[in-house]
This record gives sequence, C-alpha cells and structure tokens, in this order.
Amino acid sequence: MNTVESLISAVRSVYSHKMRSLLTMLGIIIGIGSVITITSVGDGVRVTIFETLDNVDRRVVQVMSMGSSMTTADVDAIMMLDGVEGITILSEVWGFELQRRDGRIRTGPLGGIDGNYSLIEQAEVQVGRFIDHVDVENHLRVAVISPQTAFETFGFLNVVGEQIELEFWGGTESFTVIGVLEGDLEQGNMDLMMAGMTPLTRSLALVPITTFNDVLGFDRDSVGFMGISISEHVSSTDMARTIAALLDIRHDTEDGFWAQSMESAFDLVDVMFTAVTAFVAFVAGISLFVGGVGVMNIMLVTVKERTREIGIRKSLGATERSIKRQFMLEAITLTMIGGGLGIFFGFMVASYAAGLISMLMGADVSAVISTSNVIVAFVVSSAIGVIFGVYPAGKAAKLDPIEALRYE
Repeated sequence: MNTVESLISAVRSVYSHKMRSLLTMLGIIIGIGSVITITSVGDGVRVTIFETLDNVDRRVVQVMSMGSSMTTADVDAIMMLDGVEGITILSEVWGFELQRRDGRIRTGPLGGIDGNYSLIEQAEVQVGRFIDHVDVENHLRVAVISPQTAFETFGFLNVVGEQIELEFWGGTESFTVIGVLEGDLEQGNMDLMMAGMTPLTRSLALVPITTFNDVLGFDRDSVGFMGISISEHVSSTDMARTIAALLDIRHDTEDGFWAQSMESAFDLVDVMFTAVTAFVAFVAGISLFVGGVGVMNIMLVTVKERTREIGIRKSLGATERSIKRQFMLEAITLTMIGGGLGIFFGFMVASYAAGLISMLMGADVSAVISTSNVIVAFVVSSAIGVIFGVYPAGKAAKLDPIEALRYE
C-alpha cells in the first residue's frame, strides 16, 4: 500500500467513526482555537492602542515630580541641555465636577497647558481653535473640551462661545469654550486607558496654565508636569536619565523626579503585550497536550480493534514500514482535521471577542489573523499527530502476524 492509498484509508477510518473521531479531536480543536483567539485578539488590541498613540511624539521625555515641586526655573535649566528642542509645561488636578444636562454629575480633572502643547501631542480641534500663547500670557478664562464633554453638557458639538462651569472644593469656575477636540463620542473610553500618557481627552476641560494656577491659587512659577522634545542626535532614554539627575541636583533630592522617554514607554508596552499574549497562549496550548494524549489513546484502541486486520495484511506481505505509515497517517489526519476546525473556531471566537472588547473599550478593535499563526497552527497539529502517533503506529507495526491472526 503506497502513501496515497494509506492516506485514503486513513480518511475512511476517521470518517467511519465520526463521533469517536470528533471527540478525539476536541482537545486539538479547543487548543488550536484558543491559541488563535488569544493571539489574534491580543494583536488587535495592541494595534488599536498604538494607532491611538500615533499622534504622540516618541522623542518626548515626560517629567513629573515625586514630591519636590518643579518651577519655571527648572524649565530654563533643562532648556540649556544639549539635545533639548523645546518644553511644554502642564498641570492637572482631579476633583472637579461637571453638571451634565441629564442632571448627573461627572467628576474628572482640569488640565492646564501652555502654548507649546503640540510638542508632545498633535491636538486637533473640529470646532473653534486650540489654546495659544496669547491665552496663556493674558491669563484668559478660556477652555478646550472633548466632544464627550460638549455633548454631555450642551447636547451638541458646536459649543464655541458657550460657558462651561466646573465645581470644585474652592467654589465654581466658569470658562468660555473656544474649541472642541477632534474625535467622536465613543473615543473616550480608550483614551482613559492611556491615562498615564497625556491629559488631552481625560480632562473635563483644558485651560491656559496661567489661568489654571490662578483658579487653584498655585504659585505662578509652579510646574506639575513637563513634556520635553528631544532632538534626533541624542538618545531620548539617556536624556530622561540626565534630566532626572539634573532636577535631583537642583532640588537636593534622591530619585525625587520621574522622567521617561515615550520611546521606551512604547517599547515597554509592546514587550508587555507580547509577553502576556505568549503566556496566555502557552497556558491555552496545554490543552493541545491533552488533545495529543487523547489521540494516542484512541490510536491504541484502534490498533487493538484492528489486530486481526494487521495480521492478515502482514501475512499477505505488508511490511512493518507500510503498517506504521498507515497508522501514522491516521493520527496525523485526525490532528490535521482537528487543527483546521480549531482555526475556524478560533476565527469565529476571535471576531466575536474583538466586537465585545470594542463595545466595552469604546474603540474599534479588530482581530488580527496573521498568516504565520495559521501556518504555525497547522504545523503544530501535524507535529502532535507525529509525536503522539509514533508509539501506537510502532506497536501496530511490530505485531506478530501469527499472534495477530489468532486474536479474537
């Protein structure tokens, strides 16, 4: 019996015991499907997050104090460093409340920024304009808000010229809306996931940094946060260390300031997603081992059931090699069909899971089905058939034909 005939015989054997074959393949189907689902959804979430952060410049160092207050004098000192192209300062305070038009209260931060905000993030407005240097210099009580804030407060988006009132522990402050940020109403939830990055959309309103300090009674020279643009000829990661060290020297502290380059932050997010996805996929892959044991078990049962058939074939001249090949092909056929069904199952579940995550996160997440994952799934399926089919096939090939013919 040649390879083609052995393959046909293997397919017939699988088909003749449909329910048993399906139950045997179940572990392979679940294992392959789980790995495909997890890797596809994980890649989809990662792509969505990086697309959301595309407007953040990677050659930016973010600086925050861990206790000591930063001042405008620190800004001037950092500007003297070689490789620093520009600095934007901003601050943020939580505890503000916004009265929504439905009567409910929304709590969030107020963000104060200067006219250099575009150094760290491209802020686009769909209506009106963004905060500029004139607003900052003149301490104007103007604000830029997100589409979500505009809709929750007024019920429509073109709210330029309207007054927005924010309540906090010191009273109520009123600002004139001069712009509404680009974006849609469903974008907010994903932006909240990026809360460690920038206050662009998580704040109830963005106002000039000078106005921010006036409203809260802060020192006009105080700085809560810096975004520093780094030139191409220096390492932004090394510059982050240099800036933190400089601030420690100026304030006589040790590890009193946090500085991180966005480039290293992006790399860290990428590594974390890869590690988590790989770990979860590995855990899901344990079911593949269980499925492989199931294949070995059923193949041993098959050998037992077909002992007399093996004896007849060997008595008619079949070689150990041909017997072994047939049972190996049956095992591989089982796992390959299971792998194919698992891939289909994984596609279906991944698409559904991506839709569910999109709804929960408020962002468009799509399952990323890579060709490499599909190829690996088929290779793994075949490997399981080979690994767990070797012993049953070898046992069948080594049966003594006389003893096999006597078997009842």
